[in-house]
Amino acid sequence: MYSPTASSFRLTKAGLVSSVLALSACLLPRTAAAQNIRTLDPGTTIPVRITQAVDVDRQNYRVYSGIVEQDVRTDNGRIAVPRGSTAEIYVRVARDNDLILDLESIVARGERYAIKAEPNRVESNDLIGSIVGTFSGGAVRGRSVHIPRDSVISFRLERRLDVGVPDRGYDRDGFHYHGGRDNDRDDRR
Repeated sequence: MYSPTASSFRLTKAGLVSSVLALSACLLPRTAAAQNIRTLDPGTTIPVRITQAVDVDRQNYRVYSGIVEQDVRTDNGRIAVPRGSTAEIYVRVARDNDLILDLESIVARGERYAIKAEPNRVESNDLIGSIVGTFSGGAVRGRSVHIPRDSVISFRLERRLDVGVPDRGYDRDGFHYHGGRDNDRDDRR
């Protein structure tokens, strides 16, 4: 029968440090690899569950919230955006004057992914995300946009999203807005 002695449980300070480092090495590659993803490329599909009903018949610059429904992976299988990350969605005016639901940004692991705008950029109304597939029970484009709460909308990125883009929006009456203020024409990105 084995009987442990005090020396069999003795762990030196150096041994403890090397054990912690070895354990960290096993855990870090997955975390570090995920945090090194600095952009989401065009073509990436992001399914978002809408957490606030959207019922709009004119552009009001209000940002609606959503939750990423499933992990978004890179081409090599790494998780770029984990399930449960927050998403900002808004309704904007398209070139044909229709209203269209668009993806504003995503916050994953404390980092905000959005379009980096140059200071002198002229708003071109380019889509960030186009709607993938069909959506029943509402309208994502037209003279009005109606999306019930808890609907899942999949967006396919048309433009690259970069990490670290600040949110220059503002809060008013319990809602978040981007743009629409006279002194801040293009503060969405």
